[in-house]
Amino acid sequence: MLIMLILGCSATEKELTESQIENEVGSSVETEASSEPTTEPTGEPSEEQTDDSNPSSSPSTEPSSEEGGYIITGTVTWTLTFDEEAQAAGYSTCSYNRTYEGSQFLDMNYLCADCDVLTRGIATMQYGLDCHGQISQDNEAERTELWGFGSESFHRGGRDQFVMGALSELDDPQPDTDIPLAWSSEYEVNEGGTMLLEATGSFQYVWDTSLSLEDPWETRTDPYTCGWPQNDPGNLPLDYELGIGKTFPNVQLRDQCGERLSLWDLYGHWLILDTTQSDCGPCRSMAADSEEALIAMREEGIDVMMVSFLGNGLSYPFETPSETTFNSWVETYGLMDPVLYDQGFAYALFPKFVEDYSGEGFGYPTWLVVNPQMELVHGNVGYSSWDNIRQVILDNQ
Repeated sequence: MLIMLILGCSATEKELTESQIENEVGSSVETEASSEPTTEPTGEPSEEQTDDSNPSSSPSTEPSSEEGGYIITGTVTWTLTFDEEAQAAGYSTCSYNRTYEGSQFLDMNYLCADCDVLTRGIATMQYGLDCHGQISQDNEAERTELWGFGSESFHRGGRDQFVMGALSELDDPQPDTDIPLAWSSEYEVNEGGTMLLEATGSFQYVWDTSLSLEDPWETRTDPYTCGWPQNDPGNLPLDYELGIGKTFPNVQLRDQCGERLSLWDLYGHWLILDTTQSDCGPCRSMAADSEEALIAMREEGIDVMMVSFLGNGLSYPFETPSETTFNSWVETYGLMDPVLYDQGFAYALFPKFVEDYSGEGFGYPTWLVVNPQMELVHGNVGYSSWDNIRQVILDNQ
């Protein structure tokens, strides 16, 4: 009997961050990051999108007749109420407050598919730093956050490039007005007891003509320096909910030539979409074997390309790698196909799909197969050999 060993790495985060608690968008599983592979992917901390409805290709609230973009300002107060058992363990009921100011950006709609406006800005603790310290070691007075909204809900992410969670219901929010916010949730405390979190506040959004927003979807006319194809058919549906048979969503990320590659320009080729980390052993094995495997498939008549989404390691998989790490990855394995500086794209979209599809906990590498019509046909966690990937393509031709 042939026993196939599939290796994978799980991502880890160094703590249960307060943003997970404040946002009430997922749960945390603490695991130890290791460069050594395990025989089974053990899963990773995940923050799942609350809704999976189709995104709009551009913010519906943006005036089309003038230059500029939206500014969001707001304030939220969090109140932490601990029961008697938690108080006996040393926790104290308290509150803290943050203010926020952020500017609109257009190139990461995948972080919030239901948002018409996404902003990146600075959240500043006004009071309660010690209170906040009870639920997080990430206890700085200022930090980068993402705030956004659609017609029905307010969304927030406690880190840059992190998938945003839906928090407060909205009713057709209008510009230049105070829009109320409120949400609550209850959590078990590790040392025993429970904590009730209640958040209340408000935000405003206003149009600022001084902002200059680059259109990330502008059609490219110049050839790619790296020589990539330019085959975008121009009529594909954009949907950030992954599913078998659905069009894989477009994204534009910087490649090894320093240019933003539009994924849909690779239309017409079989694509192996690989989300990978430099400190993951099985990821390194897959990369090391890739060029020989890709050449063999092309000689066999399979028109295939691999696209690697490289993150910032198992501890911070949603962050963008340094230039040194990125260049070392490309050069060490002699990668000739696109390698992209990931900006939270794969971390936002791959986990939910592959866990639903395969029943496995998300880990690294995770690879997806997309057919020449840009339709998703398969997903897999871990790596054993390129023979499995080749067989998936043959089975779907």
